[in-house]
Amino acid sequence: MTPMLSKIIAGVALIASAWASSATTAFAELKACNASRLPITVAVAHKDRDKGWIVTGWWVLEREDCIVLVAGSLKGRELDIYAEGRLPDFWWHWDVDRPHCATEPKEAGHFLIRQDDIRGGCKAAGYVERNFGRVPANVDDYTQVFLNPYPLNKREEGEAKPKERFWECRGCPEMVVMPAGEFSMGSPDNEPERRGEEGPRHKVTIRERFAVSKGAVTRSQFERFVTATGHAVGDKCQIRKDGRWTAEPGKSFKDPGFPQGGNDPAVCLNFEDVKAYLAWLSKQTGKTYRLLSEAEWEYVARAGSDSPFWWGATITPAQANYNGNIAFRGGAKGEFREKTASAFDSFKLNPWNLFIGEGNAAEWIEDCWNKNYQGAPSDGSAWTKGDCGSHVVRGGSWASDPGVLRSAARFALESSLRSSDVGFRVARPLEK
Repeated sequence: MTPMLSKIIAGVALIASAWASSATTAFAELKACNASRLPITVAVAHKDRDKGWIVTGWWVLEREDCIVLVAGSLKGRELDIYAEGRLPDFWWHWDVDRPHCATEPKEAGHFLIRQDDIRGGCKAAGYVERNFGRVPANVDDYTQVFLNPYPLNKREEGEAKPKERFWECRGCPEMVVMPAGEFSMGSPDNEPERRGEEGPRHKVTIRERFAVSKGAVTRSQFERFVTATGHAVGDKCQIRKDGRWTAEPGKSFKDPGFPQGGNDPAVCLNFEDVKAYLAWLSKQTGKTYRLLSEAEWEYVARAGSDSPFWWGATITPAQANYNGNIAFRGGAKGEFREKTASAFDSFKLNPWNLFIGEGNAAEWIEDCWNKNYQGAPSDGSAWTKGDCGSHVVRGGSWASDPGVLRSAARFALESSLRSSDVGFRVARPLEK
């Protein structure tokens, strides 16, 4: 298996959002980060005014490591960067458009090559030729994130550890591995703003690891699907205007009634839209992508906690996106954004490395609606009996009261309805 990693630079802003933004670093620099599933070796080339192109390497980066390759402002500099990685059953290199000579990084030994000193080509000089990628020249600093967006093989699935992340295609959601375990589902009788449908509280056992998207599927990710398939997204969506919800013609995920960035959650999607995306994503990766069950959603949202919110007993608009005009049990009031935001830029990860339970966009769940947990599955599977003309939504949204963001809070939504405050996240099983 010898796939090549395609050019990433043009789309690196989306991928790099999980890392600290280079625009807010203390020093201007060129940084390389390894978000791939294997160790990589990195080289950099810079053009000296007098000596021409100089290539140097190799630096070894383990998974999730970063390294500063060039310190100081990058403006006016010509810089190229390259990485490759090897495992016994997997090899890739970053194949772009700037050829330079380098050594073979078999032992990741350091090298420095002045390209102007080479006569007769790389091979004749005892080197190999590698295609580097260009670093933008009009920025002070830049972070290049390397990843290998290919479906996990059987060994990788078996070895994947909780909280590790992976991508399985370019533009796919970033997935995070969740542990097996058990928890108490539902709210205790004394939880503030508890509703009757949150009980009876019961034990649920999740017997196998599985993977969940780090955040909701983004507008950019869903747009990629629509562009590829021509899927019809409808021309009417529930919009909140002057405090009331109305079905407004001409509104869709492309225009939900407020401005969005590419990393905002995709909204104005009904259950059928979501299922179509999941079928497409499964076909792209050869893996079975699906919605979370209601038990899985609460399990990963709690991330081992037993409080109303994963971070504690109360909530403020600094922690989540909801109607900040309303306070929750001693919490402060604050900003009411009245629109979605990018979770990657606005909120904190929970202990299991997910953006979840922070409002923004409520999330479709696989389960049909049932008015309480009498007879609910105890193994974490989806409850596919009940009112299947409606499905569960979880997590609350930018328009919600704060109590709706509690880990145990649950509501029903008609499956055909599109709303500007409802999106979804994805999950998939992992082989042992």
